[in-house]
Amino acid sequence: MFSKFWNLNFTGLPKFILILINVSYNKFIEGLNSILWICNLDKCGSNCVIQKGVTIRYPRNIYFGDNISIGRNVEIFSECSTGKLIVGSNTNINKNTQIDFTGDLTIGNNVLISETTVIITHDHGYDPKSKPVKKSLFIEDNVWIGQNVMILSNVRRIGENAIIAAGSIVTKEVLSNTIVGGNPAKLIKKIN
Repeated sequence: MFSKFWNLNFTGLPKFILILINVSYNKFIEGLNSILWICNLDKCGSNCVIQKGVTIRYPRNIYFGDNISIGRNVEIFSECSTGKLIVGSNTNINKNTQIDFTGDLTIGNNVLISETTVIITHDHGYDPKSKPVKKSLFIEDNVWIGQNVMILSNVRRIGENAIIAAGSIVTKEVLSNTIVGGNPAKLIKKIN
């Protein structure tokens, strides 16, 4: 177990001790952070981990199921106070992801959202100073969204068991049991 961070030589011991202190400190801070956010959400199931650096706007409009993991520096936000976010159980949202729930967003069970993904549920048409135009999105169960994916506001549904390849820009509905990828994302393969 120690060999992951220490070469087991005496000269490596000081660095290992610093790593151990840092890991312990981060674990404590993230545990405290999770408790504080959980108490601030509308509803939250059991075993929810919200790592440090997470920003959440309008937490009273958010429901988390059981076994949720939110990575470091995730931004969860809405441009208006009426947006709703529902996240099903056994879902992971990895670090540096931005999730907009202005137009209402439902994320199903067993969903994996990889690092640096951007999900948008509103737009401003041709006037960036206008009020947001809300557009709801439903991400169904067992979806895997790869790293650096952008899901734009015109998308209404990501179907069950869908996989979105890393680096894709999704501009339209993703059907169930499919793999899509590219810019714009297109069908790569159907999954049986």
